[in-house]
Amino acid sequence: MKKLLASAIIILSFVFTACQSSEAIDNKAIKVVMKFNEKCPMMIDAETQMDGIEIKNGNTIVYKYRLINLFAARVDTAQFNRALRPGIINTIKTNAELNELKRIKSSFEYYYRDRDGKFIYSFVITPEDYNDQE
Repeated sequence: MKKLLASAIIILSFVFTACQSSEAIDNKAIKVVMKFNEKCPMMIDAETQMDGIEIKNGNTIVYKYRLINLFAARVDTAQFNRALRPGIINTIKTNAELNELKRIKSSFEYYYRDRDGKFIYSFVITPEDYNDQE
């Protein structure tokens, strides 16, 4: 799981570098995402394959993953959410490399499919999630 989060941070750093100070994710960021996607699919760890990244609605970065050893029908999505979401929110909150994306109020969507490509679960981390005053 730590490798998964580290990979997400690296990818966001590429987008961060490309965004500079625009108020929405710009064409440079889109080019960075497209170039990264040329390397996909890629294995993140023994269980997780990254299928790609996309930008949607102008300011949401979508990470698409495939969990190669799971079947969607066997996943407890509530437990899945409890296991992943808090760590991802913490990573977004604490990683200074994401400050520009946080400043422009980007959202981060995580989309998971099973080994056969069937949808498992997705969730979105919004500015309200990573800017709360815990």
